[in-house]
Amino acid sequence: MDVGNIFQIIITAVVQGITEFLPISSSGHIFFVNELFSWKDINLTLMISAHLGTLFAVSIYFWQDFKNYLIFGPLEVFKKKKTFNFKLFLNLVCSSIPIIILGAFLKLQNINYIYNPSLIAYSAIFFSFLLFFSDKNKTNKKITDISFKDSFFIGILQIFALVPGSSRAGLCITGARFLGYNRISSAKYSMYLSIPAILGASFMMFFDIIKQNSLFLWIETLLVFLLSFLIAYFTISFFIKLLKKINFKIFVIYRIVVAIIFLILFNFF
Repeated sequence: MDVGNIFQIIITAVVQGITEFLPISSSGHIFFVNELFSWKDINLTLMISAHLGTLFAVSIYFWQDFKNYLIFGPLEVFKKKKTFNFKLFLNLVCSSIPIIILGAFLKLQNINYIYNPSLIAYSAIFFSFLLFFSDKNKTNKKITDISFKDSFFIGILQIFALVPGSSRAGLCITGARFLGYNRISSAKYSMYLSIPAILGASFMMFFDIIKQNSLFLWIETLLVFLLSFLIAYFTISFFIKLLKKINFKIFVIYRIVVAIIFLILFNFF
């Protein structure tokens, strides 16, 4: 394990941890950093570790909610009285169905994502404007108000997360804001929805590892997991506190500026 490889691992874990739950596209940033340093794609095993690190971060940060909605919620199917826990669990399932179906179809058809630099940059700009316009909604619905119709709409928007640079978190927040949910509820629902999304993505990646007969590089894997976990945990805390004071405009501006810099640096205009 050389110094260059360690540096790539650390940077990748930090970038993944920071960007996974912010509306700025983690895959786009990973691609940008790889292009900037002329790195090859990071080992698939390590990418799974980074995703699992962020998964543990959101699960632990929202442990009480995670326990209520994703553990106790499904068990309430056996009770006569259905609570909000059960309802939100069904909403999360409803939101996840569209991307699961499309993702499985693409996998079965052996259709790979198109990591085209220009597509990533223009996608970041386009979906940033959608986030900007959605954030102008003045209504203030809370997560407790969510309906199956709303959750399915958010799930439909989440499909576009398969377009590199679009940002899964950004799309979920955009959908919720268009429907009138306040910023905190929109961000939280996006984070809750990240749990099945990250699990699904990791599950798909494991199939690729088995196919390639890859061996786990335990030291690197543990390093990536811990780094992405710690960074993601503090990012979630920072993001939730920040949204109590500001709107999403700062993220819109940031995405557009980074996309333009990306296009200029690599002459993709």
